[in-house]
Amino acid sequence: MNRIVKLATVVLCLGVMVFMSQGPAMAEDEINIGVAGPLTGRVAAIGLDVLHGAEIAAKEVNDAGGVEVAGKKYKVAIRPYDDEGVAAKAVAGMQRLKDKYDVPVVLENLSGSVMAMLERNEKMGVLLMGFFKHPDATKKGNKLVLRHQQTINADAMDLARAAVNIFKAKTYAMISDASDYGKASVKAYQEAFKELGVKEVANEWLDSRTQTDFRAQLTKIKAANPDVIMLTAYDEASAGVVKQAHELGLKTPFALSTGFGGTAEKLTGPELIEGYIKRLERTSITPYPPANAKYREKLYPAMGYKEPLAAFGINTYATIHIILRAMQKAGTTTDAAKIRAAIPQVLPLPEEYDTTGITAFTDSGEGVISAQIGKFTSGKLVPVK
Repeated sequence: MNRIVKLATVVLCLGVMVFMSQGPAMAEDEINIGVAGPLTGRVAAIGLDVLHGAEIAAKEVNDAGGVEVAGKKYKVAIRPYDDEGVAAKAVAGMQRLKDKYDVPVVLENLSGSVMAMLERNEKMGVLLMGFFKHPDATKKGNKLVLRHQQTINADAMDLARAAVNIFKAKTYAMISDASDYGKASVKAYQEAFKELGVKEVANEWLDSRTQTDFRAQLTKIKAANPDVIMLTAYDEASAGVVKQAHELGLKTPFALSTGFGGTAEKLTGPELIEGYIKRLERTSITPYPPANAKYREKLYPAMGYKEPLAAFGINTYATIHIILRAMQKAGTTTDAAKIRAAIPQVLPLPEEYDTTGITAFTDSGEGVISAQIGKFTSGKLVPVK
């Protein structure tokens, strides 16, 4: 009897091993791409829009018959993970996506999460891509990281110069999310304004994950009477700050971060942000470039999402197309290093897929992308001449 039990145990174990070994083999006709980010919670608008952009690109490719790599046809599968915007959960999510789907690439966009993931992604063989802003993300010598955005340092200098030129600012205040993104932005603004000879009169913090009442911070800023307010936070918190500023009778114009997206615009409405400035990207310029018009007017509406369209997903749409073309060029769907090496060779994207305008990546992983400042005018972000 003992011998039978032992034999049965061996057979069962072998069966499990066979089943497990067949898992990846059964999915060899799929390209797995991981998307980590906050899909629930107060900053979920970012993660959901990113996921939507990835899903839209994947559906477009799959509907056209898939993608051919090294002579074999594949369908594209987007594998999401809700990290709730928490760095430790983002690291755990990257590990889970690698273990379960053997993803060669994970998209992650929050600076705090990316900085934590950079400690492990190279050893895991995972390429990290996203529009994270922390300047140090590409200064660690990590060979598997690509940022398809300019850094917060460049954003800060562009907005600081615009504040001086447009608002004739001689003083400024800041209200920022107490995250890695917000902390990096404060440092960048302080350096930029110091160079321009503009005086800081207030520096306030908020917690976008737990806080909804910003009147205490805004009251202090109002008392300081700055010429411009630099706001760095994500959609819901950004919109809350703007709305409460108006409720308090604060007339000072705001310079908005890229975290102020479509959801924030919908929450505030056009009147409250009239005259405010923000970095103007290809994702938002009008008239829309061909790929952006297709995404906004055809691809996104066809999906039936309940969430409003934002630039985060438009960014991600192009990123998925970049990844897939790099896989074709590299001849692999799983080797992160080879995919990373091939990416510069597929840029810029053809006009029908180019929603971001990225023309190259530097050796350190910085995206080369044009930038300009826009001013909200009658509900549209119009380039400042």
